[in-house]
Amino acid sequence: DQQKFLEEFIPLNGARFICTGIPFIDTYTNPHSVNGLEIPIRGMFNEQFAATTSEEIRKTFKMKRERGEFIGSFAAYGYKKDPNNKNRLIIDGEAAEGVKSIYQWFVNEGYSKRGIAKRLNLMGEPNPEAYKKKKRLKYYNPNSGKNDGLWSPGTITKILKNPVYIGVMVQGRYRVISYKVHKQIAVPENEWFTV
Repeated sequence: DQQKFLEEFIPLNGARFICTGIPFIDTYTNPHSVNGLEIPIRGMFNEQFAATTSEEIRKTFKMKRERGEFIGSFAAYGYKKDPNNKNRLIIDGEAAEGVKSIYQWFVNEGYSKRGIAKRLNLMGEPNPEAYKKKKRLKYYNPNSGKNDGLWSPGTITKILKNPVYIGVMVQGRYRVISYKVHKQIAVPENEWFTV
């Protein structure tokens, strides 16, 4: 796409493109600098390098998942990353009490998921996203603006169904299409990494 960008988009939009690297390009002072063979050849090598690097990173992640090492950005509510090993989860005592209460109320006391959410909200307990923010974790979710910090039955359901709470690490449920296309797609269950 770089040739189309340099030869069509830049001139059509009256813009100036300057590259101070090798090769030096300035579409204003030397508009023909984009027409040589060096730019597409370098672009091809750069593209191959990006593809190879992406493949190596995917292989590394696959090996870590197979060994049961955590590769996510944030641990599930009730856990945190081990400060000495970012690929290992340890119990977050404060949040773990909330998880224990959820299971206690659901399994032993017969609370509904809605009832558990209501009880946690009345107690003033922050939901998992609000808890991450309270702990000053660099958590970002595009829907954060909609999160009011309150528990919902859906959040309770996710906790009750998450196998990590019985010591089973499940990873690789989604993957990006490619290093160029960052859209996530679901992966069939038989391809998940379960340790």
